[in-house]
Amino acid sequence: MIPQILQLGPLPINSFGLMVALGIFAAIYSLQRSFKLYELDPTKAESIVLLAGVTGIIGARLLYVLEDWQSLEGHRWEALFASAGFTFYGGFILAALIVVIKSKLQKIPLSIMAATALPAVALGYAIGRLGCQLSGDGDYGIQTKSILGMSYSTGVVPTPPGILVFPTPLYESVMCLGIAWLLFSIEKQESWRKQPLRIFGVGLFLLALERFFVEFLRINPKLLDGLSEAQLIALLLAFLGLLFIFIFKTKTLERS
Repeated sequence: MIPQILQLGPLPINSFGLMVALGIFAAIYSLQRSFKLYELDPTKAESIVLLAGVTGIIGARLLYVLEDWQSLEGHRWEALFASAGFTFYGGFILAALIVVIKSKLQKIPLSIMAATALPAVALGYAIGRLGCQLSGDGDYGIQTKSILGMSYSTGVVPTPPGILVFPTPLYESVMCLGIAWLLFSIEKQESWRKQPLRIFGVGLFLLALERFFVEFLRINPKLLDGLSEAQLIALLLAFLGLLFIFIFKTKTLERS
């Protein structure tokens, strides 16, 4: 693991922060690219992604603290500013609300905003997850003795010496890169761009499915029938994604 890339005087350059920054830049590029396909002003993409990125990090940290409220007793304030501890769906939900508000203010059709946001989310998340992998911040999976296991003994949240775990951040990065590529491919097709909410549905379904399955390998408490909180949310989002795919199958985009 490489929690810290280098030290610039008193300023440390951490791998997690660096990859999150790169993920935000990649998401800006993705959204600009998508806006051009829909003949929207690509310069609007930067402010949307930056605002969503900041609020997403805040939301992910807040939900993490709320989930572990009791176990963090006496350390809650420190946990808010620590370098480890994020819950993805907290960031996803808060960032989504901000993007909806921002799209209204900038007069971007909500259907197009939804469709163009998902490739950006998938690409940005894939790169950001590499930061979790490099820093070893505790988002790794359960113990394993298979050849797929890795040691995080030098990470921010180290595993015990000699213990191997599933590198779930790496799995998520690979899967989300594949999802981003697929969404990039289908939005190039004019027939799909006329049905932007179906693109949104595909992206939502695939991202939820990815999260649902990777959770079986992660260290998270189970809430219902052996499923974690993240898996229950993923099932709901996957169902919503399917609804968007099939409900809007025959509905095409109408520009005002």
